[in-house]
Amino acid sequence: MPLKKLLFVAGVSATLATNPTHYGNPKKGCQSDEHAVQVQGLSGDFCSPSCSSAGVCPSDVPQKPKKVTATPACIPKSATGKNCALKCTPSAESDNGAANECGAGHCQSIQGIGICTFKAANASEATTTDVVQVRLDDNQAMVEKIQNTPGVLWTAGVNEKFQHNPSGTLKILAGVKSEAMAKREAFAKAYEPELTSMSLPDSFDSEKNWPHCAKVIGDIRDQSMCGCCWAFGAASAASDRLCIATKAKVMVPLSAFDVCFCASSDGCQGGDIESPWDHISSEGAVTGGQVNGTGPFGKGMCSDFSLPHCHHHGPQGTDPYPAEGKPGCENQQSRTCPKKCDDQAAAPHTEFKDDKWRFSGRTSSASREHGIAQAIMAGGPVETAFTVYTDFANYVSGIYHHVSGGVEGGHAVRIVGWGVDSGTKYWKVANSWNPYWGEKGYFRIKRGGNECGIEDQVTFSPTKAKWSQGSKLVEDIVV
Repeated sequence: MPLKKLLFVAGVSATLATNPTHYGNPKKGCQSDEHAVQVQGLSGDFCSPSCSSAGVCPSDVPQKPKKVTATPACIPKSATGKNCALKCTPSAESDNGAANECGAGHCQSIQGIGICTFKAANASEATTTDVVQVRLDDNQAMVEKIQNTPGVLWTAGVNEKFQHNPSGTLKILAGVKSEAMAKREAFAKAYEPELTSMSLPDSFDSEKNWPHCAKVIGDIRDQSMCGCCWAFGAASAASDRLCIATKAKVMVPLSAFDVCFCASSDGCQGGDIESPWDHISSEGAVTGGQVNGTGPFGKGMCSDFSLPHCHHHGPQGTDPYPAEGKPGCENQQSRTCPKKCDDQAAAPHTEFKDDKWRFSGRTSSASREHGIAQAIMAGGPVETAFTVYTDFANYVSGIYHHVSGGVEGGHAVRIVGWGVDSGTKYWKVANSWNPYWGEKGYFRIKRGGNECGIEDQVTFSPTKAKWSQGSKLVEDIVV
């Protein structure tokens, strides 16, 4: 996508501003850390401080003569740095100088962005001189488009690492291959769910419904900079269903490392959502938690995930991990299928062959809202995949639905429940981008209309499957 170009005229006021706040009228002088800026295509100008390296703008906006409610933000971006402006909501009424977000200024619109300016009465009042070229980044423009879309149900935000290439790493992490996505769509078209008399409540949360398994169901993992979401969705959902099936007699995380690199020879390059379940059923999966024992189960499992934590898509927030592509979270290559337990494994998870967990029967599938909900209520969370669009990289919170951007790939996740918010039905979905992403590792997405193909097909262990460890069958399993 080409960057949208704007021209700004910039200069430095000769006098210090009489008002000790930022974003004032250049005719009264700008602060020493500001310069007067004029947007070509808009009348008037404003005093603009620079953004900090962390993208922070001064927030001491003028409060008189009229209250200012516009938000300071890094809107224009130039080769020499970022400029701060007061971001406002453009409308027919906001440009008339009456009481508005800009106080004594005016909210003017360019490319859908509202900027507070002070109009000059004539050219002689202009305080700006040099012409510089600046650019409005595509990712910022997408966020503005999302938030200005009527009826949008979710909050979008800008992540600095996606400013110039918002979809680069998204393609890598969306690890369900296109042919697998097409197969799911064909399945959904041909599949007629078996409707039963089971009553479906308006809301359901697996963690609350099975509190004795809350520790494993609430485990939000991190797939690192590797396209093995397909393995994470299966390993996590299988761990949940194992706990639920055994009435919490067995509560362990099944190893995503085992599933990703034993069910596929190149797991980081993507897969589907059937083969990981077939692998668990036939070969079994050993126990395994998160890298360096950082998950709720700590250290001591047979084969923990060895790839590093990463900060994934969305605004940085409090995420302590490095961004994809940065030192500590470079693009990862597939590992060799493990054949023995880790050195730090502890009893009873030290013997690889004996630590393998399997379920009986063939991998099960369901489609459409009612069938998926029944599968979850009967046996626990399930794995699904959905089409990822560029705007998903901007998700912060709320009920996601596609608004803008093209297809980036397919992404596998775990549906753990559903609900209704202000009349809108949604699925509650656990991602594998660590607990700092989205809504504490989860996101909500519209339910009932097959949003982004999320209801095409889900996979899971059979409702009445029996589980075994090594050669030992776990008895008395009632789902």
